[in-house]
Amino acid sequence: MDAAYIEGFEHFDEKYVKAINYVSKSTRRERPRVVLLIDISGDDEAAVAQACSDICKIASQGNGEGFVAISKEDRGRFWGDRGRMAAIAKHTRAFKMNEDVVIPLPRLSEYNDYVEHLNIENSIANKLDIIAGLDEYLSDTKRRLNSDNQLIREELNLEDDVFLEDKIDECLQVVAMVSQNWLRMLKGLDEPAKDVADLIDATLKGNHAGELTYKKTESLFRVIQRGDVRISYRKEVEAPILDRLRGNETLLGKIRDTHQRVLSSRVVVATHMHAGDGNVHTNIPVNSNDYMMMRRAHHVVEKVMAKAEELGGVISGEHGIGITKLNFLSDEVLQETADYLKKADPRDVFNRGKLQPGLDLSLTYTPSFNLLEHESVIMEAADLTELSEEISPCLRCGKCKPVCNTHFPRANMLYSPRNKIQASGSIIEAFLYESQTGTGISFEQFEGLHDVADHCTICHKCEAPCPVNIDFGVVTEKMRALLKDKGQSRLNLGSKLSLLFLVMKNPDAVRMMREVVIRWGYAG
Repeated sequence: MDAAYIEGFEHFDEKYVKAINYVSKSTRRERPRVVLLIDISGDDEAAVAQACSDICKIASQGNGEGFVAISKEDRGRFWGDRGRMAAIAKHTRAFKMNEDVVIPLPRLSEYNDYVEHLNIENSIANKLDIIAGLDEYLSDTKRRLNSDNQLIREELNLEDDVFLEDKIDECLQVVAMVSQNWLRMLKGLDEPAKDVADLIDATLKGNHAGELTYKKTESLFRVIQRGDVRISYRKEVEAPILDRLRGNETLLGKIRDTHQRVLSSRVVVATHMHAGDGNVHTNIPVNSNDYMMMRRAHHVVEKVMAKAEELGGVISGEHGIGITKLNFLSDEVLQETADYLKKADPRDVFNRGKLQPGLDLSLTYTPSFNLLEHESVIMEAADLTELSEEISPCLRCGKCKPVCNTHFPRANMLYSPRNKIQASGSIIEAFLYESQTGTGISFEQFEGLHDVADHCTICHKCEAPCPVNIDFGVVTEKMRALLKDKGQSRLNLGSKLSLLFLVMKNPDAVRMMREVVIRWGYAG
């Protein structure tokens, strides 16, 4: 009997939809909440078409839409989005916590709900932190209003606004009221939505104030999850404050800065998965120079691991265990692993001592994990922060290779933008390791940056095919400027001549260069 088969079943959530700038196939205005990519194959064209039709029907029953890609080009566009998942970390400092788990298929939706619950909790908590910062700033500003210091009076535009103190009092009242409301929502996420009906009725999406669209027993979490209620900083806090302080750009600028500073520390959990086998990549992008953000993210990881096991899943997946998951493994699992390794590798040749019971991780070095407070200092002292941020979005896809003038497949890591980015990342990691475990900041690793920077013609051809728009020509220019600024620049005649040969167009010059420099040079 002819049939159709599911060959691939991939999923990514709204966080990834936003991160990769997903181009929706739908005519709807709102952003998709989740995207499923499904490959159907079979020998019978009618059976494959029927399976696709059934999938689209199921999607429509869940308020979704289905689109079928038949041609090779259309399939390539659909699956091209899947290859850009690493872009989730491009707005942080080249780092994200990757915690892949495997969840039993019947319980995948429970895991997704749990992750969404964590995201809503963290979102509300971050908004509370923002308005706490605003309260502190506005209260401090009010205390300074009565100062006789002329500079302070000029800074706050007191000469132009004699009612500023009254306006700040009104802003503080807005902050206090909203803070109280959001705190009630955070504490009552799992309680019936009707318990906070006075807070949400007027904000019901697409409905008149007071018209209920939720069941009496439905939790507030469910109402927020599906988007009927949106807890909005801009509408509930920013808009009324900006309206009251209109014209005072000094105060407004500080308020915007406070918002952006605290918002950048918000912990977000993003998931994409191989939904066909329950393997879920749970990623938390973080700023490696924000120690408190890293601590909060680690607490989220602990919750995710506990939830995975509670659902009957496991905390290992496609990318294995590694050292970061070791603390989450039970003694029984570790002992079972040790017994297996003793049989498979009796001489302890591979990864000596790894995954053993009682392994001390206190001295283990992992970038952006153990010595987070020191790392940002080292990065900034060595001026490596900007370089790290430039190369952080790289997806390692290799689409830059065919257009690169210096790409040579059988050569080392210096001969394509992708490989040079990997080499740069390794050099930065080595720089951090040496700096954190040695006696001070060392610049020896800049020698490696020289080699990477030398092997680029700065033709900028690599930007066009790059899914995340990295121009390694620009990266190289910054790399060379950094080396020059640090007094580490050096002249490499061989590299200069080689790169000159790559961009030569005059046939006579090419022949002379090939004869004199290459043939005579190699002979010499």
